[in-house]
Parts: sequence; structure tokens; C-alpha cells
Amino acid sequence: MFTPKSKTQDVKAPSPAQPAALPTPATPAAESIRRDARPENYLSPGTVIEGNIVSSEVLRLDGKVKGDVRTTARLYLGPESVIEGNITAVDAEVAGKILGTIECRGQLTIKATCVIDGDIVTRSLNVESGSSFNGRCKVGEAVPAPAASDEKLLKNRVKSQALPAVELAIN
Repeated sequence: MFTPKSKTQDVKAPSPAQPAALPTPATPAAESIRRDARPENYLSPGTVIEGNIVSSEVLRLDGKVKGDVRTTARLYLGPESVIEGNITAVDAEVAGKILGTIECRGQLTIKATCVIDGDIVTRSLNVESGSSFNGRCKVGEAVPAPAASDEKLLKNRVKSQALPAVELAIN
């Protein structure tokens, strides 16, 4: 009947007036590391999108896009990716096929498997041996962020910069 308190202890349930402790949010430094390490938006191989993609997060595309791709973060294009449109990004690493203009405000890395038919405008360029590029290239100046009024120009840039096909016969 009379047992010491050390053997049995009363467990009190939290009172409704005291809310449970909430987890603390991640620090800004940890948040930026997570965004660079893992893309927030992903388009898998075999997926086709007809239309423009606009993102403010890290973006990885391994499928096909028939339209413009714009991100205010880093862009990764996998070796199976096909982009038929213009690309605007802060930084980009491209390994697939691109038919259109690429504009990067930071660094553009062109992997060995990449094929580009279009123009490049970037502050810094890194090109691996084995890649293919057919177009004009401007490197070194800061690329301004496109204004909202430039949307119509971005949509029509691929069509206006297309060059006629030329056949060469070597005997």
C-alpha cells in the first residue's frame, strides 16, 4: 500500500495550455547547401513538356522540353535531356542537346556529351573536350536579368536566329 516514490512515478501529461515545442528551422547556410546538393525540381527521362518552365529553385532536367526554360537558380541538364527553346539561368551545367540560346549570369559548364545549336551568352565558360557547339558565343560580361517586357522576345528568339541549312559535297 505504501510504496516508495522511487519505484512508481507519476507521469504528467502536458497541459493543453502549454503547446508542444516546435522544431527549429534550418539555418540559412544549411538551407543553401541543401539546394545546391539536391535539385528541388526534377524532370525525369522519358518525360516531354510542351511549354515554358519558370522556376526560382535548382532545376534538373533529364527529359525533353519544347519551350523556354528560365530559372533564377542553378540548372542541370542531363545527357538524355533535349531542350527546344531558350535557356536563362544563373549557373548551368549542360550535358544534353540544346536547340536555342543559352544565357547564364554566372558560369556555364558544357559537358562532353553536350550538343548546342544556338548562341551562348555567359560571364564564365567551361567546355569539356568532345562537346559540340554551333553558334555565336559571348563570354565575359555580366548578363543582365531579362525584364518582364522581354518575354515575347525570349519566346521568339529560336525562330529568329535559325540559320538555313547548308550542304557540303566533298569529292
